[in-house]
Amino acid sequence: MREKVRKMFHHAYDNYMTHAFPHDELKPLTKTFTDSLSELGNLKLERLPQDYNGSALSLIESLSSLVIMGNNTEFEKGVRWLSENLTFDVDARINLFECNIRVLGGLVSAHLLASDSSKKLLQGSYNNQLLGLAEDLGKRFLPAFNTPTGLPYAWINLKYGVMENETTETSTSGCGSLILEMGALSKLTGDPRYESVALRALRKLWSMQSSLKLFGTTLDVSTGQWIEHSSGIGAGVDSFYEYLLKAHILFGKEDFWRMFHSAYVAVQKHFRHGPWYDVLIGDISAANSSHREFFHVWKRFGVLPERYLLDHQMLHPTEKYYPLRPEFAESTFYLYQATKDPWYLEVGELIINSLNIYSRVEGGFASIKDVTTMQLEDHQHSFFLAETCKYLYLLFDDSFLLKSNYVFTTEGHPLPVLSTWHEELPESYIPTNWTTLKKQPTNRASAMSLQVCPAMTLNSGQHIESACHISDVRIDHKCLTDEDCGVDATTCRRRSCSMAGYCGLWLFII
Repeated sequence: MREKVRKMFHHAYDNYMTHAFPHDELKPLTKTFTDSLSELGNLKLERLPQDYNGSALSLIESLSSLVIMGNNTEFEKGVRWLSENLTFDVDARINLFECNIRVLGGLVSAHLLASDSSKKLLQGSYNNQLLGLAEDLGKRFLPAFNTPTGLPYAWINLKYGVMENETTETSTSGCGSLILEMGALSKLTGDPRYESVALRALRKLWSMQSSLKLFGTTLDVSTGQWIEHSSGIGAGVDSFYEYLLKAHILFGKEDFWRMFHSAYVAVQKHFRHGPWYDVLIGDISAANSSHREFFHVWKRFGVLPERYLLDHQMLHPTEKYYPLRPEFAESTFYLYQATKDPWYLEVGELIINSLNIYSRVEGGFASIKDVTTMQLEDHQHSFFLAETCKYLYLLFDDSFLLKSNYVFTTEGHPLPVLSTWHEELPESYIPTNWTTLKKQPTNRASAMSLQVCPAMTLNSGQHIESACHISDVRIDHKCLTDEDCGVDATTCRRRSCSMAGYCGLWLFII
C-alpha cells in the first residue's frame, strides 16, 4: 500500500510539474493550470488580480510530502527553484488564513527540513533561502493586523497591503489559526512581531466567547462584534480549536492549554464532533465510534461528500461534492497510531482504492463534483499533495516520525517539537508508563467487527470500544493520576492522565 500511495502522489505531482508549474494548481482534465492562490476563500471571485501568474503553490505544498516519501532529489530541485525564482512582490489580493497555512507554513516546514543536518536532504549548500522567503511573506502579512481590535483583515494585497474599502468581515479560523506558522517564524528569525500579532489576535478572539464558552463563526475586525453568532466546530472554526492544543505542544505556553481545555469541555458539553477532535485530545473510544459513522458514509458513496446529515441519514442537497479532502484519511492515520488496530489499515486501503477508481485521470487526480453521479471537476487542490497523500502514506509507513516528534499544521506541514522553543516542555503528553496491565480484558467487539454495524446502531449513542480495551476507572474518562486510566485497544498500551484530568494516549504527532 505504501508504494501505491507513493505512485498516487507522483502521478498527481508529476502532472502538476508538467502541465501547471509554476502556476498554483493543476486542472487535471484539461491538463492546464489555475492561479488559485488569489481565489482561495474568494467564493464570489471578486477583485481578482490581472497580472498574477502564480506562486508555485502546489510545489510549496508538496515539499514535506516529497521528504516523507523519500524523494530527496525532487525536494532539492524544488528548494533551488523557489530560492532563485519565487517572489511575493506581486499585485495579488490573497486570503490571509489560506496563504498562512499553505504558503507560509509550507516554507517554514521545508526550511526546517532543509536545515536539519541529520536528514542530509540537500547535496549542495543551503543558506536559509526558504526562511528568507517566509520572512518576506510574514512582513507582508503584518499590515493586516493594523485594526482597532488587533483582529486581522481576512484579505491583504501582497504588494500594497490592505486595500481601500476592504471588507472587515473574517472567520474565527481566519484570525485564530495563525499562531503555529507565525510563531515558528518568530522563533526562527528572532523577530517577535509575527508571534506577537498572532497572539494578540488569538487573545482578543478568546475574550469574545459566549457565556457557554463557545464562539461564533464570523466577526467584524473593526468592532470586535460577532456577525454570525451560530457556533460549531466545522468549516471556519475547526482549526481555531485545533491550534490551541497544537500551540501548547509546540511552544509550551500554559495559556494555550488552559484555553484549549476550557474550549474542549464546552464542545464536549454542547456539540457532537468528529474523530479528529477526539483522537487529538486522546479520547480514543469516542473517536473510534465517530470514525465508524464517517466510514459508513464513505462506503455508501465511495467517497466522503462535503456535507452529510447524519441524524437523517441524508446527503445535503447542494454540497454533494468531494474535493479530495484529507480529513478522513488524517483521522484514520491518527487512530491507527493511537490503537495499532489493523482495521484502520483496511480503511486506508479502501480510501486509496476509491481515489484511484473515481478520481484518477490521465492528467492527475480530479475533484468529484457530485458523489451521486461521480461527475468530475477540473481541479486538483494543493492539499491533495500536502495532506491527503501524506496521511495515507504515513498510515502505512511512519518511519519519518520515528526519530523526531512533530506537530502537523492544519495543512499537514510538519513542525518539529524543539525544546529551544518551549517555555516549559509539556511532559504530561509523554506517557511515563507503557506497561501492559496484568488484567483480564472484558469481552468487547473488535474494531474490525464494527465495519458490519449498521449506521442506525452507530447513531443510537451505543458505546462501542475496541478489543483489548480495559476501561478507565470513570466512565467520563476523568482522572487524578495514571492509575485511574486503563489500557487502550489491541496494543494494550497504558493510557495516561493529562494535565486537564482526562485519560488518553497522548501523541506529539498531531
